[in-house]
Amino acid sequence: MGKLLLSLDDETDQRFRDIVTRLYGNKKGALSIAGEQAIKEWIQRNDVQLRF
Repeated sequence: MGKLLLSLDDETDQRFRDIVTRLYGNKKGALSIAGEQAIKEWIQRNDVQLRF
């Protein structure tokens, strides 16, 4: 399993954390779960665009 360190502006960081908390509560690993899902969706969306 890889690790990735991201730097986000304060507003993006806070909005992401707020939404993750609403979806998953304070569950351990919630930020990682949501972050991985976001990256998978980004890869899928951009991979399709690059195939054309």
